[in-house]
Amino acid sequence: MPLQVIDGPTIAEGEALSDGVDCSAGEIVRITVPQEFTPANLTLQASSDGNLYNDLYGANGEEITIVARPNSTIIIHENWARAIAWLKLRSGTRAHPIDQKTETKFAIAVETAA
Repeated sequence: MPLQVIDGPTIAEGEALSDGVDCSAGEIVRITVPQEFTPANLTLQASSDGNLYNDLYGANGEEITIVARPNSTIIIHENWARAIAWLKLRSGTRAHPIDQKTETKFAIAVETAA
């Protein structure tokens, strides 16, 4: 299956929540974490239309959390990756966000239909 790489989302310097990116072309399969990322776990917000975002939780009631490291690539195999139309990344958790020391631009790869 072909991949489409989305340039972004970006977390602004001094912020913990990114702008939103349109991932509706396919299923999220990879997140590239830039070198300048201030270390933290990533949590997510999702939207159906890019306007209203909600924190993403699993059926068990736990916040979806991804372990992230600067200058790394994360392979995504989870079921929630198929359900995301628009996505925001948060460094840290809803209760404990971690502000980024510098602008931090990720890349999201989505697997598209052939």
